[in-house]
Amino acid sequence: MSLLGNFANAISYNLHRATYNPEAERYTMEKAAADKKAAEEAANQKAAAATKNAADAKAQQEATEAAAAKKAEEERKTFSAGRLAKKVFSILGTILGIFLLVILGVYGASLSANLNIYREYPYRILYSIYGFFLFIFVIPYVLLYRWYWQGKKPRFYSLMPIIAGRFTNPTAENMFGWLTFKPDDRVQALEEWKRG
Repeated sequence: MSLLGNFANAISYNLHRATYNPEAERYTMEKAAADKKAAEEAANQKAAAATKNAADAKAQQEATEAAAAKKAEEERKTFSAGRLAKKVFSILGTILGIFLLVILGVYGASLSANLNIYREYPYRILYSIYGFFLFIFVIPYVLLYRWYWQGKKPRFYSLMPIIAGRFTNPTAENMFGWLTFKPDDRVQALEEWKRG
C-alpha cells in the first residue's frame, strides 16, 4: 500500500470514530422503521378508501340502473303514441331498406344477365348471381357508362334470361316465364361471333 492510501484510510477511520454516535444511529433506524410503518398504514388506508369509493360508486350505479329500469317499466305500462310511432317507423325503415336492397340486387342481376345473353346458360346464371351481389357496380356500369356515355341502350329480353326459348305449357310459362327469352337475330349474331 502506498503512503497516500494509508493516510486516506487513517483520516477516514479517525473521522468515523470522532462522529460515531450509537444512539444517533439507533434513532435513525427507529425513525426509518416508523416512517416505513406509517407509509404502509397510509397506503392501506388509501386502498381501503378506494375500495369503499368503488363500492359506493357501484351501489350508486346499481341504484341508478334500477331506477331507470323501474321508470322504463312504468313507461311501458302506459301508452305513448310517440314511442309507438318511433318503433313503427324504425321497423318500417328496416323492412323498406332490406326490400330496396333486394330490388336493386334483382335489377343488377337482370341487367347483367341481359347484357350477357349470348353466353351459355351456366354463364348467364353466374352473371345473374354476380349481378345480384355486385349491383352497386353493375347498375352504374350498364346505365351510366354503357347507355349514357357510350350510347348503347341495354336490351331487355326478360327479367332473368336464363333459358332460351319459351315453355309450351301455360302453367310453366306463367310460373317460370321470367326465366325464359326468345333469341332474336342479335343474339344469334353474337353467338356466331362467339363461335367464330
